[in-house]
Amino acid sequence: MTQHEQCPQLHNLPPNIRQFWEEKQQECGEQVIIFSYAVLLGSPEASAPEKSGILYLMERNLWFEDFPKPPFFLYNRATTYKKTLLQIPRTTILSVELIRKSGLEVRLQGKSPRIGALQKFFALFTPDPVYLRVTQKQENGGTRTYQFREVNESEAWIQAFQAE
Repeated sequence: MTQHEQCPQLHNLPPNIRQFWEEKQQECGEQVIIFSYAVLLGSPEASAPEKSGILYLMERNLWFEDFPKPPFFLYNRATTYKKTLLQIPRTTILSVELIRKSGLEVRLQGKSPRIGALQKFFALFTPDPVYLRVTQKQENGGTRTYQFREVNESEAWIQAFQAE
């Protein structure tokens, strides 16, 4: 993406959200390529097993950021919030793939789960969600994998990573 191209998603946004992205681009010193709401699963950087926020790919980095949520109206008490901000340099990304939840479970467990007849029946009516799986090379030579679910236009993410 050249310096003057703009993320196509920005064109149809309300002015206040477009302004948020303009400020984010100035703050990071790079252009946003694609963004989505996402849920980060099981990351060591997150204080909870799941964190919802925004996932955005920029020219040099992949970012995930969450924001404080208002307290649940029934409890109406302050929650302890700890910000999650992931910055993954694109130069450290080894692979990006789309994987269905069922395939992710097989990889994490190392074997296919046993599925009963009732589960097979209900599986006909429930979708098998797609996860965006990003594998990063660590400085110590190892790897770290991040899983994101509920990513909008998952195929467009793969295309964005492939375009240089």
